[in-house]
Amino acid sequence: MSKIDQLYQAKSWGDRAANLGILADLRANDPIYFNKKEGYVDLWHLTRHDDIFEIEKNSDIFINGPRMVLMPIEREETLKGFTGGSVHIIKSLVSIDKPEHPPLRMLTQGWFMPKNLARLQGAIDQSAETALARLSDAGGVCDFAQDIALEYPLRVIMAAMGIPSDDYPKMLQLTQELFSPEDPDVAAEEKSQEEVTAGIINTFMEFYAYFTALTADRRANPRDDLASVIANAEIDGQPIGEAEQLGYYIIVATAGHDTTSFSLSEAVYHLARNPTLFAELKANPEEMSKKMVEEAIRLASPVRHFLRTATEDFKLRDHQFHKGDTLMLWYPSGSRDENVFENPDTFNPHRDMSTRHASFGHGAHICLGMHLARQENASFLMRMAERVKSIELTGEPEFNHSHFVGGIKHLPVKMELE
Repeated sequence: MSKIDQLYQAKSWGDRAANLGILADLRANDPIYFNKKEGYVDLWHLTRHDDIFEIEKNSDIFINGPRMVLMPIEREETLKGFTGGSVHIIKSLVSIDKPEHPPLRMLTQGWFMPKNLARLQGAIDQSAETALARLSDAGGVCDFAQDIALEYPLRVIMAAMGIPSDDYPKMLQLTQELFSPEDPDVAAEEKSQEEVTAGIINTFMEFYAYFTALTADRRANPRDDLASVIANAEIDGQPIGEAEQLGYYIIVATAGHDTTSFSLSEAVYHLARNPTLFAELKANPEEMSKKMVEEAIRLASPVRHFLRTATEDFKLRDHQFHKGDTLMLWYPSGSRDENVFENPDTFNPHRDMSTRHASFGHGAHICLGMHLARQENASFLMRMAERVKSIELTGEPEFNHSHFVGGIKHLPVKMELE
C-alpha cells in the first residue's frame, strides 16, 4: 500500500500525525496529486490552502452531486441501489448543488447567524454548567473528550432542535455510527466493507423512523424550535420534499455537535500542554477564548475531506482539470499550509487570522453552523478559566478512526478546580 493509499483507510487516522505528515509531503512536492487505487474512483488530491479555496469558490463548476465523500465503488453501487440512483444516502445541504442548494440553505441560515444566536446562549450556559458539574463530581480527573466534550455541544443543538433529553443518547449513538462506523469504540469488532455499508443503511433507517415521527408531531404542534422550522418549511409556497426534510434534520443533528466536540478537545489538549497559554486564558478569558477556539478549529479540522466533480474543463494554476475529474479536498492540509500559516503545526492563538483556515470550507458550502461552534466553545473555555486552576495531561490523546470526520476521541486529563 502506498503512502497516499493509507489516507483512504479509516484505521490509519488513529495515527493523525503520520497522515498529516503524508499531506505535508504532498503540499511540498506534489500539491495536485493524481492517485489510482483499486476499488475506488480515480482522484486528484488537493492539499494547498489556495487551491482548495479556488475550487470551492467555483461551486458552479465543481459540484457535490456525483459524490461527496470517499467510499469504495462497491459501496457507491449498493447505495445507488438503495436510493434509486444516488450515492448520497442522505440528501442534505452538503450533498446538493444549485439551484436546489441556496433556497434550502436559506430556510435556517438566519438561525445560525451571530445576531440570532443569543437565543441559544441559555442552552449553551446550561450545558456548560452540566459539564463542569460532572468535572467537579469526578474530582477534576476525566477523559475530557468522552466525559465532557462529546456531550457538551450535543445538548445545545438538541435543545435548539427541540429534541427531548431522553433521546440525546440515541442521537449521539447514531452520529457515531454514521461518521465513524469503523472506529473500534463504535464497532465492537472489525467489519467487512459490506457490513459497514449495511450498518450505514441501518443507521439511516433509524434516523428516518425517528425524524418521520418528529415531523408529524411538529406539524400538528409547532413550537419555537428548529425541528418545527424544518417540519413546516416551504420553498416558493410548496413544502420541501421528504428527502430534503430528512437530510436537514440529520445534518443539523449530527454535524451540529460532533465537529464542535473535536475542536473543543483540541483546545483543551493544547492548553494542558502549555500552562503559559492557560494562564493567558485565565487572565483575559473573553478575548483569549475566541482566539484559542479559532486556532483549535484550525488545527483540529474535524471535517477531513469532501469530494468535488468537475462539470467542465478548468485550469488551476498550471494544471488542467477535465470534465468528469473527481477532486479530493484535504481540509486539515489546507489549514496547515506553510505558505499561509507560519509554523502551522504550532498552537498559536496570537497568529494573524486575517486569512481564514480551511476547516469550515469556503464558498457556497461554507459551514452553516460555524458561528455556533465558535460561540459554544468560547463560552466553555471562559467558564473553564473561571473554575479551573490548572490542567495537565495524564496520558496521550487517541484519535478516532475515520477519514471523513474525526479528531481526539480520548483525552485523559487532571484539572485542579478552584
